[in-house]
Amino acid sequence: MVKRVMNDQFRIRIAGKDQWYPFSIPGSAMTTFVEQGVIPDPFDGMNEYEVKEFLRNDFEIEGILKVTPEEYRHQNMELVFHGVDTLADIYINDKKLGHVENMHRSYVFPCKEWIKEGENKLSVKFFSALEFIESRKPAKGREITMANTGTLLGEQYLRKAHCMFGWDWGPQLPDCGIYGNIEFCAYGEAKLGETLIRQAWTKEQVTLLLSTEISGGTDTKAEICYRVLDPAGVCLYHGTKTEVSIEKPELWWPNGYGKQLLYSVEVMLNIPGEEPQKKTYTIGLRRLTVSQEEDQWGKEFAFLVNGVKIFARGADYIPDDCFYPKITHEVLKRDVEAAVYANFNSLRVWGGGYYPSDDFYELCDKYGIILWQDFMYACNVYDLDDAFIENIVEEAKDNLIRFRNHPCLGLICGNNEMEVAWLEWKDMKDHAPSLKKDYLLQFEYYLANVVAEYAPDVFYWPSSPSSGGSFDDPGDENRGDSHYWDVWHGQKPYTEYRKHFFRFCSEFGFQSLPSMKTIEAFTKEEDRNLFSRVMESHQKNPAANGKILYYLSETFRYPKNLENLVFLSQVIQGYAIKSGVEHWRRNRGRCMGSIYWQFNDNWPVASWSSMDYYGRYKALHYMAREFYAPVAGSIERESTVCRFWISNETTEPRRIKGRIMLKTLDFEVLDQIQVSETIDTLSAACIFTKDYQSLIEGRDDSVFVMMEYQYGEEQQGREEWEVFVPVKYLKLEDPELQLTVNAENQLELTAKSFAPYCMLEDKKADRILNKNVFAVTAASSVTLELCKTENALEPDAMDAQQWKIYDVYHTYEQ
Repeated sequence: MVKRVMNDQFRIRIAGKDQWYPFSIPGSAMTTFVEQGVIPDPFDGMNEYEVKEFLRNDFEIEGILKVTPEEYRHQNMELVFHGVDTLADIYINDKKLGHVENMHRSYVFPCKEWIKEGENKLSVKFFSALEFIESRKPAKGREITMANTGTLLGEQYLRKAHCMFGWDWGPQLPDCGIYGNIEFCAYGEAKLGETLIRQAWTKEQVTLLLSTEISGGTDTKAEICYRVLDPAGVCLYHGTKTEVSIEKPELWWPNGYGKQLLYSVEVMLNIPGEEPQKKTYTIGLRRLTVSQEEDQWGKEFAFLVNGVKIFARGADYIPDDCFYPKITHEVLKRDVEAAVYANFNSLRVWGGGYYPSDDFYELCDKYGIILWQDFMYACNVYDLDDAFIENIVEEAKDNLIRFRNHPCLGLICGNNEMEVAWLEWKDMKDHAPSLKKDYLLQFEYYLANVVAEYAPDVFYWPSSPSSGGSFDDPGDENRGDSHYWDVWHGQKPYTEYRKHFFRFCSEFGFQSLPSMKTIEAFTKEEDRNLFSRVMESHQKNPAANGKILYYLSETFRYPKNLENLVFLSQVIQGYAIKSGVEHWRRNRGRCMGSIYWQFNDNWPVASWSSMDYYGRYKALHYMAREFYAPVAGSIERESTVCRFWISNETTEPRRIKGRIMLKTLDFEVLDQIQVSETIDTLSAACIFTKDYQSLIEGRDDSVFVMMEYQYGEEQQGREEWEVFVPVKYLKLEDPELQLTVNAENQLELTAKSFAPYCMLEDKKADRILNKNVFAVTAASSVTLELCKTENALEPDAMDAQQWKIYDVYHTYEQ
């Protein structure tokens, strides 16, 4: 069998024009024409609007397929397109192979009869997605009049990443191109298809149940052979049996609960007289589903892994770029390493974007990130005709077959926010009842059945949020998963989180501005005002900049410039999400998941992300490292009463030792107590409660309370702090922060007085510290060091002058 990727000798032009330009695969029209200087960078200033209009053009791509005499002798030939975005006709030697209109699918075109030895011309003609959605005419009585915030009406008629038509954090840039590989395959009578690998468990044994498809022929002499290797590469089985038992399996666990041990299954198709065909699958031996046991509050919703109910900690993942060819292995590795840095064990792949590449799933396998995988439908109404049904069923099959064997796959979800929308969104209620019926057919019949057939061991959930489907009160907080937006969209205070005890909060969020480095990348100096046209164009949520100022005013004094506004916006974002997460972790058992909106950005923008477009960590991401830590402290304050909690999301009891103190802003200790408690495995406990009313009377603006604690012999001490008035009312003094480098090439920060929310940023490079966004709570120094990623070189020598220090006191005029 011959199988090779075509990735050179391609060119592109605007349809009907003479000028051709070099084209790379993966590649797109927008990527190429920006690189060639034909159109400006859409991320700079307000160029997005000019580029959007440019994308009304149709485009043509041509390439050369060279076929050798040896290849030509094969009985069958196919061209396989793994990512065509989106509307296109495909030709070989001017013979039309077919029409495609779904970027989420792979397409296989038999082409032997039109291929010749030597050079063959491959042509792809792309049609404008903008023109398509604007010209689409629905059937009378089935008109769709809803467009989600920031999106274009009609985008639901095209199986293209919805957010390419805009969202309330992204621009309207519906690009086109080839973002996946094109493969040329030549083979004899039969071709090795895909293998479904199921796991049947007994107490100390797992049996692999192997089912492999063969396409293109029925040669009875063809033989399927399997080889199973353990995590060390030792062969456990080699033969033709389709049931393979493994004694004492080494388990795959999510990040923080154990190791990510991976086995290999090699599948070979042997046909006499032909080279063997082979595919290799990496699997993890684990039992993973969602538990929905009834309990005193209703019905739980918890990931159940190898018999252990875990508290899901993570965020919602969106596409990393508007230029989809730029979502490379390196970018995805950056993402998953960032998730591990912040102590995530989960990511939710949101339904308004795309299905990530194989690299993404492999990285999540390796690092232990459970995936909540949405099908790609979000915030929309869909019109089901026969062609649409066939298209979405094939899309689901393609993707389920591709990622169903990955151990990281936790659940498949039908869509984002569509069940609840039909009941609660005013823009949905005027649509035809037949379209509402289509919703049930799409997500509770067609897609549910595809999952049952092609990924039978994966838990299917019809929508998010949902209580289980069929429009049965999807907003019920005592069943299923919940989205909560009264904090932010409803402008309610952070304390509102404490009134809700969701079983699993799969979406909640709070905005901030990206770093000044990022703002400088898309603005000129005269644009650097929160309400300039450019800044507002890089804020797609209506009135959101005003919301940032509103929430900032509740906690901090008015900042003296944009740079300090950026810093404070990130701090309040981090504090808001921290408030919700800590509350739900304190109620572990009732709530079993916290997935905040959102993890990343697809362009430089003010948004809900904790990591911006360039991979720069916002304050939230650094704070998530602490509030998502497997063992994490929190302080629950109500007026002058403080409760001190420890959450233990590990499989071992943890002995906690520490001190709880009331201090003045110049570090004088007014009250303290030693604490020592053992926290049960997978639990949360309040270890101390105190009313400080008498101790702080008359000086509530001059004190803070803190808990410092540690567990284990070598664990670095950690701390939590709280104040009794908004930070803006604290009588802060200049902390006179001093940053030095010690003999171990570590940074040391000292302060003369209490310095809440200190954040360091390298002025030149984007470097990540092991700890950031913290308070200086004592006269002793805070020690920080650079993090090393897996492939990083040794960190450069530290230079204290290279670091910018942010702190609250210096954000406002004195």
